[in-house]
Amino acid sequence: MEKREKTGDNPIFVVDDNPVVLKLIASILEREGFTVRTTTSGLELLTLLESIQPDLILLDIDMPGISGIETCRRIKSDPRTTEIPILIVTASNDKEHVIAGFEAGAQDYIIKPSTKEELLARVRTHLALHKAQQALKASQARYRELSFIDDLTGLYNTRYLYKALQDQMSRHPEQALTIVFMDIDKFKQVVDTHGHLNGSRAIAELAAVVKPLLPDDCFAVSYGGDEFVAVLTGHDRQAGAQRAEQIRAAIADNRFLTDQDLDLHITVSCGIASYPQDAQSMVDLLGNADHALFETKRRGKNGVVTYAEMLNVAQENNFLPLGQG
Repeated sequence: MEKREKTGDNPIFVVDDNPVVLKLIASILEREGFTVRTTTSGLELLTLLESIQPDLILLDIDMPGISGIETCRRIKSDPRTTEIPILIVTASNDKEHVIAGFEAGAQDYIIKPSTKEELLARVRTHLALHKAQQALKASQARYRELSFIDDLTGLYNTRYLYKALQDQMSRHPEQALTIVFMDIDKFKQVVDTHGHLNGSRAIAELAAVVKPLLPDDCFAVSYGGDEFVAVLTGHDRQAGAQRAEQIRAAIADNRFLTDQDLDLHITVSCGIASYPQDAQSMVDLLGNADHALFETKRRGKNGVVTYAEMLNVAQENNFLPLGQG
């Protein structure tokens, strides 16, 4: 028995108002193992594309209603369908029709009647090209994602922090946002006692404690060494402080380096600042959270201090904190 080639889950759409041509093209493709959907008009095709994503479209130029050229133009102008390859099928050898098809966004054309071999060759070529382009796009997206990930912790890095935070504040200026600066208490003592390798392991384990405590729209960043930043989208000052306390308590309750036959107790100090209450710019927001972290350290570590609390202390003691005045 002849081996049929298999296609993916997505069909090939064949669009032609001539039922004889439609049946002929569909039967050739189906005998080769392709999944085919047919329709007789551009408007029907556009309706189908709202719920089905094909791998390829064979589109007749001359059809009643909207032409194949106009149908192609509409498909290519929609971000949801613009990447679907389209082959214009035409009975005309007129160069103007072919050029119009390319200008509308088609990838290639077929003059009908065409041979079975030519039809299959063009279909296979453009399916393979589309598959390669999709794989390249996925690879590029993965590479971009990896460029934003810290190798040790699996958290995002500072490059991602600055980009994502600025984008978020620019696109959603009305949305509350809290920044949590975290610093491992007495981390030098951990390294001096247990070595740099175990210090790195402890950092990675701490990141694993933090990640599941963050809602889907929030993220954490390895800020460098034993410092971390959590970006709490949609959290005002009160909600941000509660989330930071939850993280701090979970770290304090955890035991680290047990796989190394150790039972290490680690705590973190947290400083938080909230947008728009404490700052209106990314730089000020990060800076104010960092200032609040220093206040936590000053109070004895293993705690959470908000920037607002720090200001209250400063006012009570008649001095301005860093960055003020």
